[in-house]
Amino acid sequence: MTTEAEVAIRPETSRFDPDDQPWHDQVAALHAALREEAGPIVHRGVPRPGHKGAVEATVLVLGSSGGLTAAVACFRAWLARDKTRTLTVTWTDAAGGERSIRVVGDNIDQTSFQALTEGLGSRLGDG
Repeated sequence: MTTEAEVAIRPETSRFDPDDQPWHDQVAALHAALREEAGPIVHRGVPRPGHKGAVEATVLVLGSSGGLTAAVACFRAWLARDKTRTLTVTWTDAAGGERSIRVVGDNIDQTSFQALTEGLGSRLGDG
Protein backbone atom coordinates (compact mmCIF):
# COMPACT_ATOMS: atom_id res chain seq x y z
CA MET A 1 0.00 0.00 0.00
CA THR A 2 1.34 3.41 -0.97
CA THR A 3 1.36 6.16 1.62
CA GLU A 4 1.02 9.81 0.74
CA ALA A 5 3.65 12.25 1.89
CA GLU A 6 3.37 16.00 2.11
CA VAL A 7 6.27 18.25 1.24
CA ALA A 8 6.14 21.97 2.04
CA ILE A 9 7.97 24.11 -0.50
CA ARG A 10 9.13 27.69 -0.12
CA PRO A 11 10.62 29.29 -3.24
CA GLU A 12 12.68 32.47 -2.80
CA THR A 13 14.86 34.76 -4.89
CA SER A 14 17.41 37.49 -4.37
CA ARG A 15 16.52 39.02 -7.74
CA PHE A 16 12.88 40.05 -7.23
CA ASP A 17 10.84 41.54 -4.42
CA PRO A 18 8.44 38.86 -3.09
CA ASP A 19 5.48 41.02 -4.20
CA ASP A 20 6.68 41.58 -7.80
CA GLN A 21 4.45 40.12 -10.49
CA PRO A 22 7.36 38.51 -12.40
CA TRP A 23 8.23 36.57 -9.23
CA HIS A 24 4.61 35.49 -8.75
CA ASP A 25 4.62 34.28 -12.36
CA GLN A 26 7.79 32.24 -11.79
CA VAL A 27 6.37 30.63 -8.65
CA ALA A 28 3.10 29.90 -10.47
CA ALA A 29 5.11 28.17 -13.22
CA LEU A 30 6.81 25.97 -10.59
CA HIS A 31 3.44 25.08 -9.07
CA ALA A 32 1.96 24.27 -12.50
CA ALA A 33 4.90 22.00 -13.36
CA LEU A 34 4.62 20.21 -10.03
CA ARG A 35 0.84 19.72 -10.44
CA GLU A 36 1.33 18.30 -13.92
CA GLU A 37 4.29 16.05 -13.15
CA ALA A 38 4.29 15.17 -9.45
CA GLY A 39 0.98 15.63 -7.65
CA PRO A 40 -1.52 18.11 -6.26
CA ILE A 41 -0.49 21.40 -4.66
CA VAL A 42 -2.49 22.76 -1.74
CA HIS A 43 -2.17 26.00 0.19
CA ARG A 44 -2.63 25.82 3.94
CA GLY A 45 -2.40 28.20 6.82
CA VAL A 46 0.13 26.92 9.33
CA PRO A 47 0.96 28.40 12.74
CA ARG A 48 4.08 30.50 12.91
CA PRO A 49 5.95 30.17 16.22
CA GLY A 50 5.84 33.36 18.26
CA HIS A 51 3.17 35.03 16.09
CA LYS A 52 -0.58 35.25 16.11
CA GLY A 53 -2.34 33.78 13.14
CA ALA A 54 -0.95 31.60 10.42
CA VAL A 55 1.33 31.92 7.45
CA GLU A 56 0.36 30.31 4.15
CA ALA A 57 2.35 27.22 3.25
CA THR A 58 2.48 25.61 -0.17
CA VAL A 59 2.29 21.84 0.16
CA LEU A 60 2.94 19.24 -2.54
CA VAL A 61 1.12 15.96 -1.93
CA LEU A 62 3.16 13.01 -3.20
CA GLY A 63 1.47 9.67 -3.71
CA SER A 64 4.27 7.55 -5.14
CA SER A 65 8.01 7.29 -5.51
CA GLY A 66 7.49 8.26 -9.15
CA GLY A 67 5.88 11.50 -7.95
CA LEU A 68 8.90 12.15 -5.74
CA THR A 69 11.26 11.59 -8.68
CA ALA A 70 9.17 13.94 -10.84
CA ALA A 71 9.12 16.58 -8.10
CA VAL A 72 12.91 16.52 -7.76
CA ALA A 73 13.22 16.88 -11.55
CA CYS A 74 10.85 19.89 -11.45
CA PHE A 75 12.79 21.42 -8.55
CA ARG A 76 16.11 21.03 -10.39
CA ALA A 77 14.78 22.45 -13.66
CA TRP A 78 13.13 25.43 -11.96
CA LEU A 79 16.23 26.28 -9.92
CA ALA A 80 18.53 25.95 -12.94
CA ARG A 81 16.63 28.63 -14.88
CA ASP A 82 17.76 31.44 -12.55
CA LYS A 83 20.80 31.18 -10.30
CA THR A 84 19.26 33.66 -7.81
CA ARG A 85 16.48 31.22 -6.89
CA THR A 86 16.43 29.11 -3.75
CA LEU A 87 14.03 26.42 -2.66
CA THR A 88 13.42 25.24 0.88
CA VAL A 89 11.73 21.84 1.08
CA THR A 90 10.37 20.56 4.41
CA TRP A 91 8.86 17.15 5.22
CA THR A 92 8.19 14.84 8.14
CA ASP A 93 10.45 11.80 8.33
CA ALA A 94 9.39 8.27 9.26
CA ALA A 95 10.11 8.95 12.95
CA GLY A 96 7.84 12.02 12.94
CA GLY A 97 10.64 14.58 12.97
CA GLU A 98 10.67 17.61 10.71
CA ARG A 99 13.45 17.62 8.10
CA SER A 100 14.36 20.43 5.76
CA ILE A 101 16.78 21.20 2.95
CA ARG A 102 17.58 24.47 1.21
CA VAL A 103 18.91 24.32 -2.33
CA VAL A 104 20.39 27.35 -4.10
CA GLY A 105 20.08 27.74 -7.88
CA ASP A 106 23.78 28.43 -8.35
CA ASN A 107 24.86 25.34 -6.43
CA ILE A 108 22.79 22.36 -7.56
CA ASP A 109 24.68 19.07 -7.52
CA GLN A 110 23.86 15.37 -7.48
CA THR A 111 23.43 15.29 -3.70
CA SER A 112 21.30 18.45 -3.39
CA PHE A 113 18.05 16.52 -2.97
CA GLN A 114 19.53 13.30 -1.57
CA ALA A 115 18.15 13.82 1.96
CA LEU A 116 14.66 14.33 0.53
CA THR A 117 14.75 11.27 -1.72
CA GLU A 118 16.20 9.08 1.02
CA GLY A 119 13.81 10.44 3.63
CA LEU A 120 10.65 9.91 1.59
CA GLY A 121 11.63 7.20 -0.88
CA SER A 122 10.90 4.27 1.41
CA ARG A 123 7.63 5.81 2.63
CA LEU A 124 6.42 6.15 -0.94
CA GLY A 125 7.57 2.71 -2.12
CA ASP A 126 5.18 1.37 -4.71
CA GLY A 127 4.44 -2.11 -3.81
